[in-house]
Amino acid sequence: MPSQLKNPPDYFATAAALLLAVLVLATAARTGGAPCDKSDMAALLAVKSALGDPPALSVWNSTVDCCSWPYGISCDGNTGRVTDLTVFGREISAPIPAAIANLTALRSINFAYNQLHGTIPDFLGPHALPDLTFLRLDGNRLTGPIPPTATVFNLLLVGNQLTGEIPDTFADAVFGDVELSDNQLTGDASMLFGAKKQLNSLFLSRNRFKFDLGRVELPEVMDILEIDGNMVYGSIPAEAAARKWLSFNVSYNQLCGPIPQGKYTHRFGPKHFAGNKCLCGRPLAPCT
Repeated sequence: MPSQLKNPPDYFATAAALLLAVLVLATAARTGGAPCDKSDMAALLAVKSALGDPPALSVWNSTVDCCSWPYGISCDGNTGRVTDLTVFGREISAPIPAAIANLTALRSINFAYNQLHGTIPDFLGPHALPDLTFLRLDGNRLTGPIPPTATVFNLLLVGNQLTGEIPDTFADAVFGDVELSDNQLTGDASMLFGAKKQLNSLFLSRNRFKFDLGRVELPEVMDILEIDGNMVYGSIPAEAAARKWLSFNVSYNQLCGPIPQGKYTHRFGPKHFAGNKCLCGRPLAPCT
């Protein structure tokens, strides 16, 4: 028998080795090379348990590296730390899980359009989660006040049942997008304004905020302002006339005086100014 056939290759072992290599490479491609951090894996499984082990999260399985889970998780490719947590529109009814506080490398959290209830915990902010810049909890059933620690750059809390005033800590916070519409919030929101602030969009519609709009300075970068359905009084700032508004709605407040006239304010019809105490000028009736 020829010598090359004395020890024939084990084709099955070779195939198995190749398959294993492919699986390893596929996992590495999804995770960026680093396996899921063990403490983050434990925290995620605790989050799943606190949410009632919903079927939507059945893919969160302890036998699979969490950075390879097909839904809800993104990881840092170098460290294996979990950076993004998403459980969107799954009709999950539960309080916000305390175990999220252990995911200390999170940059974004999106739990929008579930049925989360209870209060917003204090750890949802940069004090406990130093890299967190995006917090989306809109469309839930959350109650109570906004915690003073929720000073994340993009804060989206629309359509809950939140009460109380905006925390004083928000006056010095750096925001890019604040969305608080359709809650039961009260008090003075003027602290969010300021010419040099980075606030690009502000949604306060259908609350009970009360402040003098004529005394605020619009942030220079702001191109979305929706404050309809509150108790805002005073006048519309003159600088609104020159702003390149993408969206602008001050209807159903207690505003008075002439509407600033400019190229972009002319884009908006009467419904964006209606229902105020004595606003006048295009697109409403002329001032007398």
